[in-house]
Amino acid sequence: MKRFFSILLLFAVILTQATGCAGQSGADIQPHALAQESPSPAAQFPMTVTDQAGNTVTLEYQPQRIVSGYYISSSACIALGLKDRLVGIEEKSEARPIYQQAAPELIESAANVGSAKAFDLEACLAAEPDLVILPGKAKDYAATLGELGIPAIVVNPEGHQKLVEMLRLIAQVTGIEERAEELVSYYDAVITEIDAATQALDGDANPVVYFCSPSSYMATAPRGMYQADLIRTAGGINAGDSLDGDSWTEVSYEQILAMNPDVIIIPTNNMANGQPDYHAEDLMADPNLADVAAVQSGAVYNMPAGLEAWDSPVPSGVLGMLWLLSTLHPELCGMERVAEKATEFYDTFYGFILEHDFLVEPVM
Repeated sequence: MKRFFSILLLFAVILTQATGCAGQSGADIQPHALAQESPSPAAQFPMTVTDQAGNTVTLEYQPQRIVSGYYISSSACIALGLKDRLVGIEEKSEARPIYQQAAPELIESAANVGSAKAFDLEACLAAEPDLVILPGKAKDYAATLGELGIPAIVVNPEGHQKLVEMLRLIAQVTGIEERAEELVSYYDAVITEIDAATQALDGDANPVVYFCSPSSYMATAPRGMYQADLIRTAGGINAGDSLDGDSWTEVSYEQILAMNPDVIIIPTNNMANGQPDYHAEDLMADPNLADVAAVQSGAVYNMPAGLEAWDSPVPSGVLGMLWLLSTLHPELCGMERVAEKATEFYDTFYGFILEHDFLVEPVM
């Protein structure tokens, strides 16, 4: 059935039968169509892979007890159907709505292994994993775990293609590659829909977008971050493209004035209550930014709150692309389409139905 579904999904991408943004064709797949997680017939162990940090890692057998060192990889494991194998996840799991909706049992049963910046090796070992997934900030622990006979892979999903690579890597080492391809096919279909909507845009119609960091609007996304990919895909120009790096970069008022963005976006991925440390009103009230085009026109938006961070390289990041397209170019894609795809996505890949509509229009 899985193979049959994959073939159907590929045909859906090619034929683009469903109506999407701006009257273009987009792909809709049947909710609950994904098969349950099971080993791929092609998976063979022992298996040797190269992770996203360039490390060579060998797994003697298919792992059944997984520790994930941060939210991005934990959410990916849930989307890939691996939640029953997770025995350890990052701290503050009880504050993440996506876990409350899709995997509430993890909040109670999974060990707390710290954060990306402060990984708890002792708690990780106590969970007795046979695979550990680490973020780049905790990459030094990979060698230590390897010396203890525990395979550890390092992931770095900054950018859409690297997100896809991460999903395929996790699926490969867990023996469920078909699951990853179902998710990637969904991405391809949505991005095809977005590309079809934006292909007629004149270059002059692409607004300059300043993406704030979750903790301060005095930091933004440089060209190497996932958020920069999101902006470019949605028909915008990243204000931070002149900056090097792949992590939030502090800037001065003078730099923001020189960037003079047409649109400012505030993410929602900074904390327990699903809200950022500040809001659009705070930024617009800052007298030092009064001359910025986005402030003068009121084009300062909070991303949707209440579920997860669509600006991050999580499996649902493709919904952030659609939301930003609708925000930057509402004539090309209505927010109703974003809500429709969000409902479909979470039903299909996370197994729950959105109970409220928080996507009616951008929040200023």
